[in-house]
Formats: sequence, C-alpha cells, structure tokens
Amino acid sequence: MDKLLFLSIALSALNIFIIVYAYSLSFFPVKWRKKVDQDTLVGLALIFFTMITMFVWIIYFYFQIFKPFDKIAMFT
Repeated sequence: MDKLLFLSIALSALNIFIIVYAYSLSFFPVKWRKKVDQDTLVGLALIFFTMITMFVWIIYFYFQIFKPFDKIAMFT
C-alpha cells in the first residue's frame, strides 16, 4: 500500500508540473511557441496524466476503504 501511495503522490506531482507548464506556455513569445509547436502535445499529456492519476488514486482509496486482502489473509 505504501508503494501505491508513493506512486499516487508522484503522479500527482508530475500532473501539477504539467498543469503549471501548460499555464506558463502563454508567457513564452509566440515566435518561440510556433517554432517548438508543443501546445497539442502538452494538452494531450495533461489529459492522459490526469486520467492516469485519477485511476491510481481511485485504486488506492478502493484498497484503503475495502481492504480486500485482509479477508484473504485470515483464511491462510
């Protein structure tokens, strides 16, 4: 469970970094943004990393709330 919590926090930190980077893209010069042309890539990364982060947190809280492995351990 600790590894899943660490993974959730790490993905959340990466997601926050991508959100801040996407917000700061508007501060770069238009000439540089057209040269690099990464607005679409940043948008797709933001969508998919947010989705992955959400699913990892849902899995973590599922295991925290229902603790499905505790019942298996009782019978062994």
